[in-house]
Amino acid sequence: MKRFEGIFTVMLTTYDDYGNIDREAMREMTDYLVESGVQGLVVLGSNGENPYLTHHHQKDAIDTVVDACAQRIPVIVGVNKRGNEPAMDMARYAEGSGADGILLALHRFYNLDEDAVYGFYEDVCGSVQIPVLFYNFPSNTGLTLPPESIARISNIDNLLGAKETIFDVDEVRRLVEATNEDFCVFTGMTFNLVDTMAVGACGAICPVPNFIPGKTVELYEACRSGDADKAGVLQKEVYALAPLIASTPTPHAMQKEALRLLGHPAKTHVKSPLPRLTSEQAKLVRETLETAGLI
Repeated sequence: MKRFEGIFTVMLTTYDDYGNIDREAMREMTDYLVESGVQGLVVLGSNGENPYLTHHHQKDAIDTVVDACAQRIPVIVGVNKRGNEPAMDMARYAEGSGADGILLALHRFYNLDEDAVYGFYEDVCGSVQIPVLFYNFPSNTGLTLPPESIARISNIDNLLGAKETIFDVDEVRRLVEATNEDFCVFTGMTFNLVDTMAVGACGAICPVPNFIPGKTVELYEACRSGDADKAGVLQKEVYALAPLIASTPTPHAMQKEALRLLGHPAKTHVKSPLPRLTSEQAKLVRETLETAGLI
């Protein structure tokens, strides 16, 4: 199977005034990101509001992005279900739509031991033939596994890699060292890309490239080529956008406001119970983009 690497943008899911998928806005963002040089797209990631979308809207978002991308770069679909059968159903749908991979999360409701988690990934991976990435996001899923346990799961045939949305760079290093060289370990944020690529990460799967796709790709290329001086400068420039990600645990409306200010046809609508944009947040978004020289 093809190994994924580079900058994969976690796309925001945009809606029209009736709460349906804004297909034209998502098609525009797909074209913009592809033409800006990112290496891949993720639709229905955590920043895509996956847990709060109906199956109908999830499928509409998948179909829209896959069709708009037209196989120019890989499209990975986030699958986030509490249960083997629902996850298998959505994974099969993604594969049938033409997606290139699955980013598979497991939210913990009941306590699950390692064997149960392994069984979940084994079943879902076995239901499709496209690559699957393990999504390690313990602060949101409530599921905490050490690198050695994820490495055991990596032995499943089409479990190709992992997205590590954690702050511990050493934990990323341990996963890289515990898995074979074909296993791709992504950081879940561009803010630590220099440090994580230094210990073996193959890129980032994150929302920041929605706003500065070209700069994040430059940062990745500088890290890959070993240009430490350039990477250090670019890392600081990327970090200037941290308020769009880290100022609240639910920054979805803020990020859509950023897209709007950058000239994209995105509305700030979000799916309840996610909070709507406040005037204070709108001000912070504008100030952040101004400080970064983007508007």
